[in-house]
Amino acid sequence: MKDKLYSEYFGIKSAGFKKHDVFNGFVNRDALYYMLPYEFENIQIDEFKNSYEKYKRYFLNIITVLDQSNGDDVFYRQAEKKFQFHELGHIGLGYSKTGKNGSGIGKKFASQLTQTAFQLVRAGIKDPEIFQLIGLLEEGIGADRISDMTVWILQEDFLLYTQRVSLELKLKTKKFQYGTTSYNLPFNPNNEPIIFCPTSVLTDLPVAFDVDDIDRVCVHNSSLRDRVNEVIGQVFDKQTRAFIKRNFKNLILNNPSIIEEAIKTYKDKGKHYDFENDPKGDFIWKEIASDVVQNHPLFLALQLKPVEAVDKICEKYKDLIENNGLWKDFHNSDGTHKKEAFAQRLFFAIAHSYCEANDLDISPESNSGNGPVDFKIGKGFSDKINIEMKLSTNTKLLHGYKSQLAIYNKAEKTNKSKFVIIQLYNKDSAKIEKIYEHKRQNETIDNKLPDIVVIDATKRESASKR
Repeated sequence: MKDKLYSEYFGIKSAGFKKHDVFNGFVNRDALYYMLPYEFENIQIDEFKNSYEKYKRYFLNIITVLDQSNGDDVFYRQAEKKFQFHELGHIGLGYSKTGKNGSGIGKKFASQLTQTAFQLVRAGIKDPEIFQLIGLLEEGIGADRISDMTVWILQEDFLLYTQRVSLELKLKTKKFQYGTTSYNLPFNPNNEPIIFCPTSVLTDLPVAFDVDDIDRVCVHNSSLRDRVNEVIGQVFDKQTRAFIKRNFKNLILNNPSIIEEAIKTYKDKGKHYDFENDPKGDFIWKEIASDVVQNHPLFLALQLKPVEAVDKICEKYKDLIENNGLWKDFHNSDGTHKKEAFAQRLFFAIAHSYCEANDLDISPESNSGNGPVDFKIGKGFSDKINIEMKLSTNTKLLHGYKSQLAIYNKAEKTNKSKFVIIQLYNKDSAKIEKIYEHKRQNETIDNKLPDIVVIDATKRESASKR
Protein backbone atom coordinates (compact mmCIF):
# COMPACT_ATOMS: atom_id res chain seq x y z
CA MET A 1 0.00 0.00 0.00
CA LYS A 2 1.16 3.52 -0.82
CA ASP A 3 0.37 5.21 2.50
CA LYS A 4 2.57 3.26 4.88
CA LEU A 5 2.89 4.47 8.47
CA TYR A 6 6.21 4.34 10.31
CA SER A 7 4.88 1.57 12.57
CA GLU A 8 3.94 -0.56 9.55
CA TYR A 9 7.22 0.11 7.79
CA PHE A 10 9.28 -0.86 10.84
CA GLY A 11 6.99 -3.79 11.69
CA ILE A 12 6.17 -2.68 15.23
CA LYS A 13 2.93 -1.86 17.04
CA SER A 14 1.79 1.76 16.99
CA ALA A 15 1.72 1.63 20.82
CA GLY A 16 5.53 1.68 20.74
CA PHE A 17 5.51 5.09 19.10
CA LYS A 18 2.75 6.36 21.40
CA LYS A 19 4.85 5.42 24.42
CA HIS A 20 7.62 7.74 23.21
CA ASP A 21 5.20 10.44 21.96
CA VAL A 22 6.46 9.88 18.39
CA PHE A 23 4.37 11.20 15.51
CA ASN A 24 3.53 8.01 13.59
CA GLY A 25 3.68 9.66 10.17
CA PHE A 26 3.96 8.36 6.64
CA VAL A 27 7.17 6.96 5.20
CA ASN A 28 6.57 8.28 1.69
CA ARG A 29 4.72 11.59 2.05
CA ASP A 30 4.34 14.65 4.24
CA ALA A 31 1.41 15.10 6.61
CA LEU A 32 -0.33 18.46 7.05
CA TYR A 33 0.71 19.18 10.62
CA TYR A 34 2.79 22.02 11.95
CA MET A 35 4.81 22.85 15.05
CA LEU A 36 3.76 25.14 17.84
CA PRO A 37 7.15 26.41 19.08
CA TYR A 38 5.82 27.36 22.54
CA GLU A 39 4.73 23.73 23.18
CA PHE A 40 8.42 22.98 23.79
CA GLU A 41 8.23 25.21 26.87
CA ASN A 42 6.76 22.51 29.13
CA ILE A 43 7.59 19.34 27.20
CA GLN A 44 8.59 16.35 29.33
CA ILE A 45 10.88 14.57 26.84
CA ASP A 46 14.50 14.70 28.01
CA GLU A 47 16.02 15.77 24.69
CA PHE A 48 13.65 18.75 24.47
CA LYS A 49 13.63 20.02 28.07
CA ASN A 50 15.91 22.95 27.19
CA SER A 51 14.58 23.42 23.65
CA TYR A 52 12.36 26.42 24.27
CA GLU A 53 15.16 28.34 25.95
CA LYS A 54 17.41 27.43 23.03
CA TYR A 55 14.71 28.64 20.61
CA LYS A 56 14.31 31.99 22.40
CA ARG A 57 18.09 32.37 22.81
CA TYR A 58 18.58 32.02 19.04
CA PHE A 59 16.29 34.97 18.34
CA LEU A 60 17.58 36.92 21.33
CA ASN A 61 21.04 36.71 19.77
CA ILE A 62 19.64 38.20 16.55
CA ILE A 63 17.99 40.99 18.53
CA THR A 64 21.26 41.69 20.37
CA VAL A 65 23.18 41.89 17.10
CA LEU A 66 20.58 44.19 15.49
CA ASP A 67 20.59 46.41 18.58
CA GLN A 68 24.18 47.31 17.64
CA SER A 69 23.40 47.86 13.96
CA ASN A 70 22.79 51.05 12.00
CA GLY A 71 20.82 49.14 9.36
CA ASP A 72 23.65 48.72 6.84
CA ASP A 73 26.71 47.21 8.46
CA VAL A 74 28.39 43.96 9.46
CA PHE A 75 25.93 43.47 12.34
CA TYR A 76 22.95 43.73 10.00
CA ARG A 77 24.46 41.21 7.57
CA GLN A 78 25.31 38.89 10.46
CA ALA A 79 21.66 38.92 11.55
CA GLU A 80 20.53 38.32 7.96
CA LYS A 81 22.65 35.17 7.80
CA LYS A 82 21.02 33.89 10.98
CA PHE A 83 17.61 34.21 9.32
CA GLN A 84 18.62 31.83 6.52
CA PHE A 85 17.35 28.39 7.48
CA HIS A 86 18.02 25.27 5.47
CA GLU A 87 15.59 22.37 5.49
CA LEU A 88 16.11 19.54 7.92
CA GLY A 89 14.34 17.19 5.53
CA HIS A 90 12.66 13.86 6.16
CA ILE A 91 10.67 14.90 9.21
CA GLY A 92 7.48 14.48 7.18
CA LEU A 93 5.52 17.65 7.97
CA GLY A 94 4.06 20.50 5.93
CA TYR A 95 2.90 21.25 2.42
CA SER A 96 5.38 19.22 0.36
CA LYS A 97 3.61 17.07 -2.23
CA THR A 98 6.68 15.14 -3.32
CA GLY A 99 9.49 13.96 -1.12
CA LYS A 100 9.84 14.96 2.50
CA ASN A 101 11.81 18.20 2.49
CA GLY A 102 10.67 21.38 4.16
CA SER A 103 10.36 24.91 2.76
CA GLY A 104 13.34 26.55 4.40
CA ILE A 105 14.07 30.28 4.33
CA GLY A 106 16.37 31.63 1.62
CA LYS A 107 17.92 35.04 0.98
CA LYS A 108 14.67 36.73 -0.10
CA PHE A 109 12.70 35.92 3.06
CA ALA A 110 15.80 36.33 5.24
CA SER A 111 16.15 39.89 3.93
CA GLN A 112 12.47 40.62 4.74
CA LEU A 113 12.75 39.11 8.21
CA THR A 114 15.93 41.04 9.01
CA GLN A 115 14.33 44.31 7.98
CA THR A 116 11.26 43.58 10.13
CA ALA A 117 13.42 42.49 13.10
CA PHE A 118 15.48 45.67 12.77
CA GLN A 119 12.29 47.76 12.83
CA LEU A 120 11.05 45.87 15.90
CA VAL A 121 14.32 46.47 17.76
CA ARG A 122 14.25 50.17 16.86
CA ALA A 123 10.69 50.33 18.23
CA GLY A 124 11.93 48.88 21.50
CA ILE A 125 10.37 45.44 20.90
CA LYS A 126 12.95 42.91 22.06
CA ASP A 127 10.87 39.93 23.17
CA PRO A 128 12.20 36.89 21.19
CA GLU A 129 8.74 35.27 21.37
CA ILE A 130 7.49 37.83 18.83
CA PHE A 131 9.04 35.68 16.10
CA GLN A 132 6.32 33.09 16.67
CA LEU A 133 3.96 35.67 15.15
CA ILE A 134 6.20 36.30 12.15
CA GLY A 135 3.52 34.89 9.83
CA LEU A 136 1.41 37.97 10.64
CA LEU A 137 4.26 40.39 10.11
CA GLU A 138 5.65 39.02 6.85
CA GLU A 139 3.88 37.94 3.66
CA GLY A 140 4.79 34.40 2.59
CA ILE A 141 5.95 33.16 5.99
CA GLY A 142 3.40 30.50 6.89
CA ALA A 143 3.13 27.71 9.42
CA ASP A 144 5.28 25.37 7.32
CA ARG A 145 8.22 27.79 7.30
CA ILE A 146 7.78 28.46 11.02
CA SER A 147 7.96 24.68 11.54
CA ASP A 148 11.10 24.43 9.41
CA MET A 149 12.62 27.34 11.32
CA THR A 150 11.89 25.61 14.63
CA VAL A 151 13.32 22.26 13.50
CA TRP A 152 16.46 23.91 12.14
CA ILE A 153 17.15 25.72 15.42
CA LEU A 154 16.47 22.56 17.45
CA GLN A 155 17.88 20.03 14.99
CA GLU A 156 20.35 18.52 17.47
CA ASP A 157 17.47 17.81 19.88
CA PHE A 158 15.42 16.13 17.14
CA LEU A 159 18.35 14.00 16.03
CA LEU A 160 19.21 12.88 19.57
CA TYR A 161 15.53 12.11 20.23
CA THR A 162 15.29 10.02 17.05
CA GLN A 163 18.52 8.20 17.86
CA ARG A 164 17.40 7.28 21.40
CA VAL A 165 13.88 6.19 20.39
CA SER A 166 15.28 4.07 17.55
CA LEU A 167 17.62 2.33 19.97
CA GLU A 168 14.87 1.66 22.53
CA LEU A 169 12.46 0.37 19.86
CA LYS A 170 15.27 -1.71 18.30
CA LEU A 171 14.81 -0.18 14.84
CA LYS A 172 17.32 -0.79 12.10
CA THR A 173 19.57 2.28 11.75
CA LYS A 174 22.60 3.55 9.90
CA LYS A 175 24.99 6.46 10.43
CA PHE A 176 24.10 9.88 9.02
CA GLN A 177 26.38 12.90 9.25
CA TYR A 178 25.02 16.29 10.38
CA GLY A 179 27.75 18.88 10.59
CA THR A 180 30.62 17.31 12.49
CA THR A 181 28.45 14.78 14.34
CA SER A 182 27.11 11.43 13.15
CA TYR A 183 23.84 9.95 14.38
CA ASN A 184 22.39 6.47 14.17
CA LEU A 185 19.02 7.05 12.51
CA PRO A 186 16.32 4.89 10.89
CA PHE A 187 15.99 5.18 7.12
CA ASN A 188 13.41 4.86 4.36
CA PRO A 189 13.52 2.59 1.27
CA ASN A 190 15.68 5.21 -0.50
CA ASN A 191 18.26 5.01 2.32
CA GLU A 192 17.37 8.55 3.45
CA PRO A 193 17.06 9.33 7.17
CA ILE A 194 13.74 9.38 8.99
CA ILE A 195 13.59 11.98 11.76
CA PHE A 196 10.97 11.63 14.48
CA CYS A 197 8.88 14.43 15.94
CA PRO A 198 6.86 14.48 19.19
CA THR A 199 3.09 14.56 18.66
CA SER A 200 2.64 16.91 21.62
CA VAL A 201 4.07 19.89 19.67
CA LEU A 202 1.98 19.44 16.52
CA THR A 203 -1.18 21.21 15.40
CA ASP A 204 -3.38 20.74 12.33
CA LEU A 205 -3.99 24.50 11.98
CA PRO A 206 -3.02 25.73 8.49
CA VAL A 207 -1.63 28.98 9.93
CA ALA A 208 0.35 29.66 13.09
CA PHE A 209 -1.78 32.64 14.07
CA ASP A 210 -4.95 33.67 12.24
CA VAL A 211 -5.43 37.33 11.28
CA ASP A 212 -8.98 37.19 12.64
CA ASP A 213 -7.53 36.85 16.12
CA ILE A 214 -6.13 40.35 15.83
CA ASP A 215 -9.67 41.50 16.63
CA ARG A 216 -9.48 39.80 20.02
CA VAL A 217 -6.25 41.61 20.85
CA CYS A 218 -7.59 44.97 19.74
CA VAL A 219 -11.05 44.70 21.31
CA HIS A 220 -9.48 44.16 24.73
CA ASN A 221 -6.85 46.86 24.33
CA SER A 222 -8.61 50.21 24.78
CA SER A 223 -5.53 52.33 24.08
CA LEU A 224 -4.93 50.57 20.76
CA ARG A 225 -8.63 50.81 19.90
CA ASP A 226 -8.58 54.55 20.56
CA ARG A 227 -5.37 54.93 18.58
CA VAL A 228 -6.87 53.16 15.53
CA ASN A 229 -10.05 55.22 15.76
CA GLU A 230 -7.92 58.34 15.85
CA VAL A 231 -5.95 57.24 12.78
CA ILE A 232 -8.93 56.47 10.56
CA GLY A 233 -11.45 58.73 12.25
CA GLN A 234 -14.28 56.35 13.05
CA VAL A 235 -15.55 53.95 15.67
CA PHE A 236 -14.20 50.42 16.07
CA ASP A 237 -16.22 48.52 13.43
CA LYS A 238 -15.72 46.07 10.55
CA GLN A 239 -13.93 48.67 8.45
CA THR A 240 -11.62 49.47 11.34
CA ARG A 241 -10.80 45.79 11.86
CA ALA A 242 -10.08 45.42 8.13
CA PHE A 243 -7.65 48.32 8.48
CA ILE A 244 -5.98 46.62 11.43
CA LYS A 245 -5.48 43.39 9.49
CA ARG A 246 -3.88 45.23 6.57
CA ASN A 247 -1.61 47.28 8.82
CA PHE A 248 -0.89 44.93 11.71
CA LYS A 249 2.88 45.21 11.36
CA ASN A 250 2.80 49.02 11.65
CA LEU A 251 0.36 48.85 14.53
CA ILE A 252 2.72 46.52 16.38
CA LEU A 253 5.62 48.86 15.74
CA ASN A 254 3.65 51.91 16.92
CA ASN A 255 2.00 50.14 19.88
CA PRO A 256 4.57 47.84 21.55
CA SER A 257 2.22 47.46 24.52
CA ILE A 258 0.05 44.98 22.61
CA ILE A 259 2.91 42.51 22.03
CA GLU A 260 2.37 40.64 25.27
CA GLU A 261 -1.36 40.30 24.61
CA ALA A 262 -0.79 39.22 21.00
CA ILE A 263 1.59 36.45 22.12
CA LYS A 264 -0.88 35.35 24.82
CA THR A 265 -3.69 35.20 22.22
CA TYR A 266 -1.50 33.07 19.98
CA LYS A 267 -0.68 30.64 22.80
CA ASP A 268 -4.31 30.45 23.92
CA LYS A 269 -5.51 29.66 20.42
CA GLY A 270 -2.92 27.11 19.36
CA LYS A 271 -3.74 23.60 20.53
CA HIS A 272 -1.86 20.46 19.64
CA TYR A 273 -3.72 17.92 17.56
CA ASP A 274 -5.65 15.08 19.24
CA PHE A 275 -3.89 12.15 17.59
CA GLU A 276 -5.59 9.70 19.96
CA ASN A 277 -9.09 10.40 18.56
CA ASP A 278 -7.84 11.73 15.21
CA PRO A 279 -10.87 13.92 14.36
CA LYS A 280 -9.61 14.53 10.81
CA GLY A 281 -9.31 10.79 10.21
CA ASP A 282 -5.80 11.01 8.79
CA PHE A 283 -4.40 7.96 10.59
CA ILE A 284 -7.08 6.08 12.50
CA TRP A 285 -8.38 4.40 9.34
CA LYS A 286 -5.25 2.27 9.33
CA GLU A 287 -5.96 0.84 12.77
CA ILE A 288 -9.66 0.40 12.04
CA ALA A 289 -8.96 -1.44 8.77
CA SER A 290 -6.46 -3.75 10.44
CA ASP A 291 -8.96 -4.68 13.17
CA VAL A 292 -11.83 -5.11 10.70
CA VAL A 293 -9.94 -7.44 8.36
CA GLN A 294 -8.86 -9.63 11.27
CA ASN A 295 -12.27 -9.76 12.94
CA HIS A 296 -14.46 -9.81 9.82
CA PRO A 297 -12.69 -11.80 7.09
CA LEU A 298 -14.14 -11.95 3.59
CA PHE A 299 -13.47 -15.07 1.55
CA LEU A 300 -13.55 -14.47 -2.19
CA ALA A 301 -13.63 -17.48 -4.50
CA LEU A 302 -10.77 -17.43 -7.00
CA GLN A 303 -13.14 -17.91 -9.94
CA LEU A 304 -15.05 -14.72 -9.18
CA LYS A 305 -15.03 -12.05 -11.87
CA PRO A 306 -13.70 -8.64 -10.79
CA VAL A 307 -17.19 -7.14 -10.88
CA GLU A 308 -18.45 -9.89 -8.58
CA ALA A 309 -15.56 -9.38 -6.21
CA VAL A 310 -16.23 -5.65 -6.13
CA ASP A 311 -19.90 -6.27 -5.37
CA LYS A 312 -18.93 -8.44 -2.41
CA ILE A 313 -16.38 -5.93 -1.11
CA CYS A 314 -18.90 -3.08 -1.33
CA GLU A 315 -21.53 -5.23 0.40
CA LYS A 316 -19.02 -6.03 3.14
CA TYR A 317 -18.07 -2.37 3.60
CA LYS A 318 -21.76 -1.47 3.82
CA ASP A 319 -22.41 -4.25 6.34
CA LEU A 320 -19.45 -3.23 8.50
CA ILE A 321 -20.67 0.37 8.67
CA GLU A 322 -24.39 -0.28 9.07
CA ASN A 323 -24.46 -3.45 11.19
CA ASN A 324 -21.09 -3.71 12.91
CA GLY A 325 -20.79 -0.26 14.44
CA LEU A 326 -18.31 1.24 11.98
CA TRP A 327 -20.66 4.23 11.48
CA LYS A 328 -19.40 5.56 14.84
CA ASP A 329 -15.94 6.15 13.41
CA PHE A 330 -17.31 8.64 10.87
CA HIS A 331 -18.52 10.99 13.63
CA ASN A 332 -16.40 13.01 16.06
CA SER A 333 -17.31 13.70 19.67
CA ASP A 334 -17.65 17.45 19.01
CA GLY A 335 -20.47 16.96 16.48
CA THR A 336 -18.26 17.19 13.38
CA HIS A 337 -17.51 14.31 11.03
CA LYS A 338 -14.44 12.81 9.41
CA LYS A 339 -13.32 14.02 5.99
CA GLU A 340 -14.23 12.33 2.73
CA ALA A 341 -10.67 11.07 2.44
CA PHE A 342 -11.22 9.02 5.60
CA ALA A 343 -14.08 7.05 3.97
CA GLN A 344 -12.02 6.52 0.84
CA ARG A 345 -8.84 5.45 2.63
CA LEU A 346 -10.74 3.15 4.97
CA PHE A 347 -12.43 1.46 2.02
CA PHE A 348 -9.17 1.13 0.15
CA ALA A 349 -7.33 -0.34 3.13
CA ILE A 350 -10.10 -2.91 3.69
CA ALA A 351 -10.52 -3.66 -0.03
CA HIS A 352 -6.76 -4.01 -0.52
CA SER A 353 -6.58 -6.85 1.98
CA TYR A 354 -9.53 -8.63 0.41
CA CYS A 355 -8.22 -8.12 -3.15
CA GLU A 356 -4.81 -9.56 -2.35
CA ALA A 357 -6.48 -12.86 -1.46
CA ASN A 358 -8.22 -12.93 -4.84
CA ASP A 359 -5.30 -11.87 -7.04
CA LEU A 360 -6.97 -8.58 -7.95
CA ASP A 361 -5.27 -5.23 -8.46
CA ILE A 362 -6.65 -2.16 -6.69
CA SER A 363 -5.49 1.37 -7.56
CA PRO A 364 -6.45 4.50 -5.65
CA GLU A 365 -6.77 7.86 -7.45
CA SER A 366 -5.95 6.58 -10.92
CA ASN A 367 -5.23 9.55 -13.20
CA SER A 368 -6.61 9.11 -16.72
CA GLY A 369 -5.97 12.69 -17.79
CA ASN A 370 -9.37 14.05 -16.76
CA GLY A 371 -8.87 14.05 -13.00
CA PRO A 372 -8.74 11.41 -10.28
CA VAL A 373 -11.08 8.47 -9.93
CA ASP A 374 -11.12 7.23 -6.38
CA PHE A 375 -10.59 3.50 -7.00
CA LYS A 376 -10.06 1.16 -9.90
CA ILE A 377 -10.20 -2.58 -9.39
CA GLY A 378 -9.41 -5.02 -12.16
CA LYS A 379 -7.85 -8.23 -13.43
CA GLY A 380 -6.28 -7.62 -16.79
CA PHE A 381 -6.71 -4.54 -19.03
CA SER A 382 -10.21 -5.27 -20.35
CA ASP A 383 -12.05 -5.91 -17.09
CA LYS A 384 -12.05 -2.86 -14.80
CA ILE A 385 -14.48 -1.33 -12.34
CA ASN A 386 -14.29 2.26 -11.18
CA ILE A 387 -15.54 3.22 -7.75
CA GLU A 388 -16.26 6.85 -6.89
CA MET A 389 -16.87 7.43 -3.18
CA LYS A 390 -18.43 10.58 -1.72
CA LEU A 391 -19.84 11.75 1.59
CA SER A 392 -23.49 12.82 1.47
CA THR A 393 -22.34 16.25 2.68
CA ASN A 394 -20.37 16.82 -0.53
CA THR A 395 -21.81 19.89 -2.27
CA LYS A 396 -21.01 18.42 -5.71
CA LEU A 397 -22.68 15.08 -5.14
CA LEU A 398 -24.99 15.20 -8.16
CA HIS A 399 -22.28 16.70 -10.35
CA GLY A 400 -19.98 13.83 -9.44
CA TYR A 401 -22.56 11.33 -10.59
CA LYS A 402 -23.63 13.16 -13.76
CA SER A 403 -20.23 14.16 -15.08
CA GLN A 404 -17.16 12.60 -13.53
CA LEU A 405 -17.73 8.87 -13.85
CA ALA A 406 -18.94 9.11 -17.44
CA ILE A 407 -15.66 10.80 -18.37
CA TYR A 408 -13.54 8.36 -16.39
CA ASN A 409 -15.31 5.31 -17.80
CA LYS A 410 -14.59 6.43 -21.33
CA ALA A 411 -10.96 7.28 -20.59
CA GLU A 412 -10.26 4.07 -18.67
CA LYS A 413 -12.29 1.79 -20.96
CA THR A 414 -14.14 0.63 -17.87
CA ASN A 415 -17.17 -1.60 -18.31
CA LYS A 416 -18.76 -1.01 -14.90
CA SER A 417 -18.80 1.69 -12.24
CA LYS A 418 -20.12 2.24 -8.76
CA PHE A 419 -21.02 5.52 -7.12
CA VAL A 420 -20.81 4.96 -3.36
CA ILE A 421 -22.42 7.51 -1.05
CA ILE A 422 -21.72 7.48 2.68
CA GLN A 423 -24.81 9.08 4.21
CA LEU A 424 -23.85 10.91 7.40
CA TYR A 425 -27.08 12.78 8.14
CA ASN A 426 -30.79 12.14 7.53
CA LYS A 427 -31.14 15.64 6.07
CA ASP A 428 -29.04 14.54 3.08
CA SER A 429 -31.74 12.11 1.86
CA ALA A 430 -33.17 14.68 -0.60
CA LYS A 431 -29.75 15.13 -2.26
CA ILE A 432 -29.40 11.38 -2.64
CA GLU A 433 -32.90 11.06 -4.11
CA LYS A 434 -31.91 13.52 -6.86
CA ILE A 435 -29.16 11.13 -7.95
CA TYR A 436 -31.58 8.21 -8.11
CA GLU A 437 -33.97 10.43 -10.09
CA HIS A 438 -31.23 11.33 -12.56
CA LYS A 439 -30.44 7.64 -13.10
CA ARG A 440 -34.12 6.78 -13.67
CA GLN A 441 -34.59 9.57 -16.18
CA ASN A 442 -31.36 9.22 -18.16
CA GLU A 443 -30.33 5.57 -18.17
CA THR A 444 -30.98 3.58 -21.33
CA ILE A 445 -29.80 0.25 -22.69
CA ASP A 446 -27.10 2.05 -24.65
CA ASN A 447 -26.29 4.52 -21.89
CA LYS A 448 -25.59 2.51 -18.76
CA LEU A 449 -25.09 4.79 -15.75
CA PRO A 450 -23.09 3.84 -12.66
CA ASP A 451 -24.66 1.73 -9.95
CA ILE A 452 -25.61 3.71 -6.85
CA VAL A 453 -24.65 2.31 -3.46
CA VAL A 454 -25.86 4.21 -0.40
CA ILE A 455 -24.33 3.30 2.95
CA ASP A 456 -26.10 4.48 6.10
CA ALA A 457 -23.53 5.99 8.48
CA THR A 458 -26.00 8.20 10.33
CA LYS A 459 -25.80 8.32 14.11
CA ARG A 460 -27.86 5.69 15.97
CA GLU A 461 -29.35 5.97 19.39
CA SER A 462 -27.93 3.65 22.03
CA ALA A 463 -29.74 0.36 22.58
CA SER A 464 -31.07 1.58 25.95
CA LYS A 465 -32.67 4.67 24.35
CA ARG A 466 -34.21 2.60 21.56
